[in-house]
Amino acid sequence: MSMPAGGDRSGRRLAVTLGFWIVPAIVVAMATTLWFSATTIREMADSAYDRSLAGAVRAIDANISTESGGVGVELPYNLFAFFQLTAQGKVYFNVSTSDGLVQIGDVLLPQTGGLASGELRFEDGTYFGEQIRIGTLKRPLDAGKPEGTQITIQVAETKVSRTSFRNELILRAVLRDLLVVAVIAALLAVGVFLAVKPLNRLREAIDAKEPDDLTPVEVSSLPLEVIPLVQAMNGLMQRTVDQAEQQRRFLDDASHQLRTPMTILRTQIDYALHQDNLGEIRQTLGASRDVLERAVRTTNQLLALAKARTHQGTEIYPQTVLNLSETAADTIRTLWPRIRARRMDCVLEAPDDPVCILANEGLLQEAFMNILDNAVSYTQEGSLIAVVIRQQDGTAAIDFIDEGPGMNAEELAHAGTRFRSGNTKGSGLGLAIALTVARASGGTMVVKNRDDRSGLIVSIVVPEA
Repeated sequence: MSMPAGGDRSGRRLAVTLGFWIVPAIVVAMATTLWFSATTIREMADSAYDRSLAGAVRAIDANISTESGGVGVELPYNLFAFFQLTAQGKVYFNVSTSDGLVQIGDVLLPQTGGLASGELRFEDGTYFGEQIRIGTLKRPLDAGKPEGTQITIQVAETKVSRTSFRNELILRAVLRDLLVVAVIAALLAVGVFLAVKPLNRLREAIDAKEPDDLTPVEVSSLPLEVIPLVQAMNGLMQRTVDQAEQQRRFLDDASHQLRTPMTILRTQIDYALHQDNLGEIRQTLGASRDVLERAVRTTNQLLALAKARTHQGTEIYPQTVLNLSETAADTIRTLWPRIRARRMDCVLEAPDDPVCILANEGLLQEAFMNILDNAVSYTQEGSLIAVVIRQQDGTAAIDFIDEGPGMNAEELAHAGTRFRSGNTKGSGLGLAIALTVARASGGTMVVKNRDDRSGLIVSIVVPEA
């Protein structure tokens, strides 16, 4: 079976994912708990039954007599009968001496090796095919002669009773753990349902939205883990709203700026068509050409402004490392015929080392072109325009310095705002384009009057690459 392109996989329910990780963890925890419980139960059962076995050994030891010169054992039959009833199985005993002269009871019981004098030890064994538990005590036959003959007392019982008791406890522990797992699973199911319920409400809220409803989704009632996702979605919708608003403003700008020139141009063409005088026709067509040139310039500026606004946060116009000196020189060469047509001059001052920034080359040239074109348009013929590149505190700046009339305080405050111009011939789009391009590169634009004489300084300041 082939995988979908990109390795995509079909979605899986959150409850299934949680169960995939939680259920194995619960099973491992339950198995570990059962192992510890079984070990503890086995130790506790052996300890309880071994105490009874030790009591029987001590009882036999207390009834051993050596007064007659031999070894006499008076068995506590009542104790044995009670012990055998408690053990629910067979009970065996053996009394023997180290010299082999005394063997009383079940002489074939397995011997306990390595037993020290005075030690009482318990161990498992087999007696005629039956599993037994043996308690063995070894002590001196004569208390006054510790190194003399040793007497060994053994009492054994079959393990049926203690095994049954131990298995019963283990079974109860298993049932207890299974009940705990069932309760935990039920609580987890309820918890997952309650955790997923806000997501279902979120889905219903999004499904209920109209196609053109891009208002943010309320996040106050959502789980903390989901809020960043919803906030990111709200941010995406807000960017869509901003993009739509930019398109709307562009249409408004284009409609506002082009309707009047087109109306004037149509009126002038109609006037020229009704004229018989060739001079009047040529004069009307000349005026129409001026109107058309302004309309073309305005259209180009509006397109450049829309492109610069779309640039930030997208990959449509990628940024590259640019040398400011080269970009400025290319801009001056492009406008040089227009500069010389007005008998003006333009000089470029730049450091010897390259000054580099991160920007889109086409947009940056568009910004420089508009600033320099404004300087050429609003400055008297025969004046000088200086383009100065400088570095300061990790930023790069390029200053366009002209000898024009400058701006008053109100015009400076609104520099960079579209349709707010310091000159009646302009629309303010040139500086608006420059400011938008500077912001797209993480910088800004500064506009101020010259201190030494009349003129304007337009500076674009951006971080160095």
